[in-house]
Amino acid sequence: MKRGKVSDTILDRSVFKLLGRRGNTSKPAYGQDAAHIHSQGWDTLAAAATGSLAVYRAVNNISAAGGAADCIMNTIIIDEKSREIRLKEIIKELDRQCQVVGVGIAGGHTTVCPNVNSPVVSVTAIGHKLRTHQKAVAGQDIVMTKHIGMSGIRTVISHKRDEILNVLPEDVINKAFAADEELIIAKEAQIFIKQNIDGAMHDASEGGIFAALWDMAEYSGTGLDIDLRHISVKQEIIEICELFNINPYILDSMGCLLMTCENGCDIVNIMKQNGIEAAVIGKITDGNNRIIHNTEEDRYLGLPEQDEIYRFI
Repeated sequence: MKRGKVSDTILDRSVFKLLGRRGNTSKPAYGQDAAHIHSQGWDTLAAAATGSLAVYRAVNNISAAGGAADCIMNTIIIDEKSREIRLKEIIKELDRQCQVVGVGIAGGHTTVCPNVNSPVVSVTAIGHKLRTHQKAVAGQDIVMTKHIGMSGIRTVISHKRDEILNVLPEDVINKAFAADEELIIAKEAQIFIKQNIDGAMHDASEGGIFAALWDMAEYSGTGLDIDLRHISVKQEIIEICELFNINPYILDSMGCLLMTCENGCDIVNIMKQNGIEAAVIGKITDGNNRIIHNTEEDRYLGLPEQDEIYRFI
């Protein structure tokens, strides 16, 4: 299998079809940002993630599911060749990310395993529900916050900084490299929730904005009508993407939140009043057609592709 997120086809054939809904948990589904657990009057959300920014990913999933994260739990699998100092570095980085999002590490599991070549970190964020996770409805506008490709371009810069500096000035790198706080969607998610309007939320992450749009439509059972020109991407990110022939629309886009509502312009204005860039990028439609418009060219959105970051890691 290819590296990265397992394809929808494999998920359906080898995961979802083997699982049912048991107890008080939600059934796993495409585009579902977090598991919903209802027990003894409490509504709890749980979301898992892996990788170098796993805390941010997991906490973002809780936010997009209509909740607020309370803590995380981690699993660390270390190879036999790693020294103890490597474990300390991992824990310090997890704690640093937790400080950024305002949660603590409640527990975890750490083990040394001969079957891995380098440390593997998995994070599960646990939070409480602020509102019910809703599906998108035909006729609603689709609003996107911030810019696409922010987390992915950080990975590219980390691996290709010298090559980039051979062609582009350092100022381009500095402007393209998003701060950690820009990768967090909790603020805009809670602003949206406080408006108390009907609408869905879904965060863009691995697979980029195209994967996020597909997942949201798949979860809701709807179509899409998207204007590519309204999807915001920083000029500096475009320049680095052109240097390595990267498609920014399938590049890891953590920090970007999709929202649907009847009047997207109202949400855009509210976000901008709170210092968050946002734009209406399209509409939710009836049926299964998922169309991308780009000037005079139209195309259908296909199944999510492997994220461009796997060319660099």
